[in-house]
Order: sequence, then structure tokens, then C-alpha cells
Amino acid sequence: MFLNKESLYTVVCLVLIAFSITSCSSLPLIGKKEEKKTEKLPEGKTVRVEGMETVKGVNPPRTEAPAPAKKPSPEPAPKREPETRVSSVPTRPFAGAPLPFLQMGFKKKVAILDFENRTTYQEEKIGEAVAKRLADKLEATQRVVMMDKVVVSEMLSREGVKFESLNDLAMMKKAHQSLGIQAFALGAVTDVSVLSSKASETSDEEVSFATAKVEIRLIDAATGNLLKTFIGRSPIFGTKESGEGSRGKAVMKAIDLSLEDILDGFFRQLDYLDWMTTIAKVEGENIFINAGKLSGLRIGDILEIYEPGKEIIHPVTKISLGWTTGQLKGTVRISELFGVDAAIGKVVQGSGISPNDVAKSTIR
Repeated sequence: MFLNKESLYTVVCLVLIAFSITSCSSLPLIGKKEEKKTEKLPEGKTVRVEGMETVKGVNPPRTEAPAPAKKPSPEPAPKREPETRVSSVPTRPFAGAPLPFLQMGFKKKVAILDFENRTTYQEEKIGEAVAKRLADKLEATQRVVMMDKVVVSEMLSREGVKFESLNDLAMMKKAHQSLGIQAFALGAVTDVSVLSSKASETSDEEVSFATAKVEIRLIDAATGNLLKTFIGRSPIFGTKESGEGSRGKAVMKAIDLSLEDILDGFFRQLDYLDWMTTIAKVEGENIFINAGKLSGLRIGDILEIYEPGKEIIHPVTKISLGWTTGQLKGTVRISELFGVDAAIGKVVQGSGISPNDVAKSTIR
């Protein structure tokens, strides 16, 4: 049976319509699209966004999509908290209140003797200037008691001691026993160099630089033995001076730098000497001690009193090996400070304390 063109056209249209309906039947209608989505979402909060429809739903739980299994890894080491994170924790207290610098120990007595001038500037009193500078620097540290050599000489003369110079080892030992001096310092200025020039071609102002070399010998007054020789040298930089008197000023700067090069080692060596003093007088219950406020003593300090020990001389070298510790006589408590550097003590225990006995600190 043959169809005409109109019938054939009608059949083709019907087939196309049927095909279109069949292929689109699986797609949701526009009005139903949001309803299907909301049916699949779990219950959650309802949010209305301006200009859009109301949406209801929450993020799906993570358990629905488990992560792939991973190999077990070692647990990381716990992080150490920095110190600043625990700043609120109180610090560990000291066993006692820290002492001020001046009260860390008793100060030793040191006497500065003459310094030789071995430089080419013989007309200048460079040796005396170095001795004075050294005494000032030591005293400024407040770690020692400076004993003027003139005062030491006068004190020994009052005791009837005849001597020509304190540089004699016998006199040093006597000063130790009578005055409690622990050390003597002496030495020499071995070199001084000065460089001067005009500041510029158009100026007559003088500019000077200098270098210096100083030698200091530290002697143990108890034995007369040389403890150590220190040599200090100054660099030329840092000594620049200009104008009138620039040469002298540059030299003094060089000397200061040389001494500062020595001071640390000087004090380290001085610390090896034990602090001691002597009993000046005994009057009833009062024990007068040849040290006081200037030496760092305080009321309430306890001192041990010993008989004078015995000096041991090496039989071959004839060098003093030091003094033995005499028999302990007792202890004394400081009850009063008087004068520049003297104190009065009361006996805590013991007896038989007499002048020239040795007083030592109980702090070792």
C-alpha cells in the first residue's frame, strides 16, 4: 500500500513526536527539579537567599565518603613549649637573698710601689703617672683597699722598723704581719711612642697618637714571692688627641689602655690569696681588729682567730712556701665598726686571744 506525500509527511511527524517524547521522558520537569533535589538532602536548616528560592539541607556527613586507608605513621614527638609560654610560673627562689657586689667577700689590701721609667722620655714623670693611674683604677673597682706607700712607711716607722725601701722583701712580710697587707704591685713603663702631625695643611693645630707598654709585678706580701708578671700594650687607635698638650694627653690615654689590658688577669691572680687581718689590741671583752668597713666587714660577721703560723722555707731554693695555719683560738663576732677601717669584736667562743693573732673569714 502506497502512501501519498501528505500521508507520508503525517507519519514522519508522528514518529518524530513519539521519539521526542520517549527521549525526554527521563528528564525531570522544570517545576519538579528542585523538589527532587530537596528530597535527597538530609534534614537541616532552612535558608532563604534574597532573589532565590528557599533551600533546605546540610552538607553530607563525612562518614558517607570514607577516606582511603593510609599506612600508620609514627606519632610525632610532643612539641616542647618555649620558656615564654610558662612565664607565669614563679621562678625557683634562691636559698638566700643575693648579696650586693661589695658584700660578696672581704676586700684585700694592696699597696702600689714605685714604677720605673725605662722609656726615652726620662724628663717626664711617667713612672709616677702609671702608679697613680693604676691605684685609681683598682680603687674604682671597689674590690680592693688601696694602701698608700707613704702611709705604710709611716706605720712601720712607728713600730720602730728601720728600712730604706718597701721594695725589700723583709719589709713586705712585716707589712703583711703588722698591717694585714696581702699584696704589693710594682713595675715599669718599658716603652712609649708618640706620633704628632698637623691636622691639615691649612691648620697649625697639632694631632697626636701614642702607644705604651707597661709591666706590672704582683707580689704576695706574706711570702715576698712574685705571683705573676703582667704586660699590657696599647694600640695606637683610640689615643688621638688634638690641640694644646695633645702629646701628653695621647700618652696618658695609651697608658690607660695598657693598664686596662692587665686588670682582669691582675684580679684573677689576686683572688688566689686568702683574706686575713690581724688583732691590733685586746682590752677586756673588746677585740680590736685591723679591718673594718673599708675592708667589707659588717656588724654580725664571724671571724676565726688563729695563732700566727709558721713560715716554711724550701731547704734548697730558700724560697718561702707559705705560712702554716696556727692553732685555732676561737671565734669573734663583729659588734662595732669605727674609724676608716677598724672594728671591735666580741668573743663567741674560745679564749687566750692576743695581739698579732691572725683573723680569717669563716667563708671558704
